[in-house]
Amino acid sequence: RVEFTGSDPQAMRRIIREGLQLYGFDPVWEEEVYRMVQRVLNAPLDPEQPDLQLSGVGAEDRLQELEFYWPLKRVAATDLQKILAGDGQGRGIAPGFLERIGRLEFSPLRGFMHGFIDLLFRFRGRYYLVDWKSNDLGTRVEEYGPEKLAEAMQRGYYILQYLIYTVAVHQFLKLRIPDYRYDRHFGGLFYLFLRGVDPERGSQFGIFRERPPEPLIRRLAAGLIDG
Repeated sequence: RVEFTGSDPQAMRRIIREGLQLYGFDPVWEEEVYRMVQRVLNAPLDPEQPDLQLSGVGAEDRLQELEFYWPLKRVAATDLQKILAGDGQGRGIAPGFLERIGRLEFSPLRGFMHGFIDLLFRFRGRYYLVDWKSNDLGTRVEEYGPEKLAEAMQRGYYILQYLIYTVAVHQFLKLRIPDYRYDRHFGGLFYLFLRGVDPERGSQFGIFRERPPEPLIRRLAAGLIDG
């Protein structure tokens, strides 16, 4: 509900106040939530693009809660592991994650893959997906550094989540952009661990960023989408 580029702090505070009341939180949290929202909106998401901030993304350049479906091929954990491994080297997969996938236990699935992407936005002709994470990794900003975030991404299977999201965005953009090319149009993804984002401390805290290699996403699409 918050307008990212809005300059009216009272409007933002009203939305926060209503949200706290709706979900049964003490009004005392209003100021801290307001500061958190400001930090997240004004944080540089990419060190190579200092002006890439959510506060510069207008309503016309973003889709929130983007829903997706696709028909799912019959897949078991071992199939998923093989698809991710590809040529056997697992390019684009964090070390150790293939073994973690191999330990998953679920009955072979077939039906529909269904989900919601928190945010898809456009910046200078490229598209980025965002997932909000409220995980409590500690009380200090330092506990939201790159190593801790990498551990959280593995532990929560968020790597698999963002790969599925990237496949969904890849398919979506293929349908919407006539001359679509992954390397030209897909900019990457950001997992924002809200408690650790602080622009005053730099972009290395609270922000996990990745851009899966195109062969991996094409392989996943071919291995998971039925039809």
